[in-house]
Amino acid sequence: MLLTAAVALVFLVVPTNEEVIVRVPLPLERVMKEFETPESLKKWFYPADSAGYQLSVTKANPFEFILTNTSKTQTIPLRVIVSPDTTDPSLTKIIYRYQTSWLPGEVGTYKKDAADAISNLGELLTTTTYVYGHKISVTTVTDSSFFFQQRIVKKINTQAETKNLFDELIARAEKVGAGYNGVRIFYSQPLNKEEDIIYGSIGVNSGSDKNPGENIQFKMMPYGKKLLVLDYEGPYGKTKDLYGILEEYKRNNSLVSMAIPFQKFLTPGYGFADSQVIKTRISYPIF
Repeated sequence: MLLTAAVALVFLVVPTNEEVIVRVPLPLERVMKEFETPESLKKWFYPADSAGYQLSVTKANPFEFILTNTSKTQTIPLRVIVSPDTTDPSLTKIIYRYQTSWLPGEVGTYKKDAADAISNLGELLTTTTYVYGHKISVTTVTDSSFFFQQRIVKKINTQAETKNLFDELIARAEKVGAGYNGVRIFYSQPLNKEEDIIYGSIGVNSGSDKNPGENIQFKMMPYGKKLLVLDYEGPYGKTKDLYGILEEYKRNNSLVSMAIPFQKFLTPGYGFADSQVIKTRISYPIF
């Protein structure tokens, strides 16, 4: 009886070694951002909300972070390793090792909560809404025939020139009976400090007119090819920033572009003011 009690006591008192290993399909530098500051930690590390505690983070070495929660009475340090996964170069590994026991205690609960938070972080880092702030998906090309035009414009005239460009494309499609189907895609990029290059296309149903007119070309987009897409609703002026988000996604997932990106206007019209709220789909053709 005494022996059984002693064994049970040892089982309760002697710490148990625990380990959490999470593998995420992101570069090392991106995963490390989740640990580099208390502000980034508080987005997902819910044990940091413990009443009366102050969270801080330091780097013990290039791959190891020490997360420290400090109150007036105690300090709780946690060590987390973020390193490349040697078994798969496309993955980054998060390792958290800790000791716990079956005896009740605030520290033990905190460590277990930390383990759960790190496991949950692994799930979050597989979602595009958490990593990039937007839902990103892969679809295929469905609109394949276009009338296309590009022009160099003064930056101060980009809005008006964009409207003129689409007006000309639609008028030409009507004149030659190409069957404009309502699809409008657009992209612009800086040429220099004063000028932009703008690219516009409209979807057409007929490709019989291969030479639709001066400065307008008939182009085909390969039907069924892959598109990386991001749907957006908000001020038109902020759509320029979304291309950079898709560029980052491409880099993180080793994707290669086959053509320039573009946006497909889902709101009626074109030549929008920067402040106008629209719906649009940012797209990147990829291999």
